[in-house]
Amino acid sequence: MNIDCYTPKGTISKTKVKLDDNIFGVQPNDSLVHQVFVSQRANLRSGNAATKNRSMVVGSTRKIRRQKGLGLARKGSIKSPLQVGGGVTFGPSPRNFGKKIPKQMNRQAIKSMLSDKLLAKKLVILDFNGEYAKPSTKDFVTMLSKLNIDSSCLILTHGLNREFFLSSRNVPKVSVMSAERVSVYDLLQNEWVVLLKNSVDLLESRLNTNIIRRKEIQG
Repeated sequence: MNIDCYTPKGTISKTKVKLDDNIFGVQPNDSLVHQVFVSQRANLRSGNAATKNRSMVVGSTRKIRRQKGLGLARKGSIKSPLQVGGGVTFGPSPRNFGKKIPKQMNRQAIKSMLSDKLLAKKLVILDFNGEYAKPSTKDFVTMLSKLNIDSSCLILTHGLNREFFLSSRNVPKVSVMSAERVSVYDLLQNEWVVLLKNSVDLLESRLNTNIIRRKEIQG
């Protein structure tokens, strides 16, 4: 499909951009996106909550006092959960919350999100080939206003442009990253997606299954 390309001044460029229908024209799959999102959030959990049971507590196993004859409660060792500083009964232990998702499912979920953004007219192709001579937050904010972007925005670039990154660093609700690193979580966190024209090929080469399989066969 061919869509319009915008300039930093907010005007439509004379040339259009051809997008791969297998990436930007698929049927959105909300259940798949939700499954991948949950797995990514679960992988961020550390799961490091832990307590010591009585076998892990350092101390003597000697009986504190004799069983009978003193008229006091019967106690075992100092490591007993009934003692102060003893082990914890049924306490938490370190666990792994990670969920594994196949690469094909992850790529398909990203395709679904990009297609949904395009259908909702929340995806903008920006013809920005130049570089900032110096970081300028003012020029960056002006560019967003001319593109009518007034909410959270994710900008996908080709590699890391230092001046471009520094210009957007102090702008709230704006994220800049390379197109090869985008994930479902990043797309869900932002309402708008701005894709630089020179990064379209990079994104399509990452998500195009045929290209990936060809490289695996050649390798």
